[in-house]
Amino acid sequence: MAFLHISVFIVAIAFALVSVYFAKLLFRVSGIIGTVGKTVSTFETKLDKSVIELERTIAEANTTATDIEEKSLALNSVFYTVKHVGDSSSLLSEELEVRTERYAQNSSLPGIKPFVRVIQFSEFASSLLTSWQRGKRT
Repeated sequence: MAFLHISVFIVAIAFALVSVYFAKLLFRVSGIIGTVGKTVSTFETKLDKSVIELERTIAEANTTATDIEEKSLALNSVFYTVKHVGDSSSLLSEELEVRTERYAQNSSLPGIKPFVRVIQFSEFASSLLTSWQRGKRT
């Protein structure tokens, strides 16, 4: 009988030790879960702030893109004007070349040869300058 009482006593002590260990384990797990909860809460707050900043950045990028689009549309007319000026100057140059050749071939105009030579040299210089500028751009 004494043996039975000692066995029950040892089992009771073992149960008490397991219960204390289990309680300590649950206490630590609850602490870890609390820490994880705080971390997730902090992460959520920071993520919300990041999302708000990202939305502001996207809105600013949209404003910038709209501004660039408006300015590029405003520049289209400038480029069309430059193109028309270039076309007009090209037509003028071609007409001047045709008239110069006509004057050079017409022998009935005495004393006009020096004037024709000056025009021909200026055309040559103009074409040389254009060729040089085109080579400088590339």
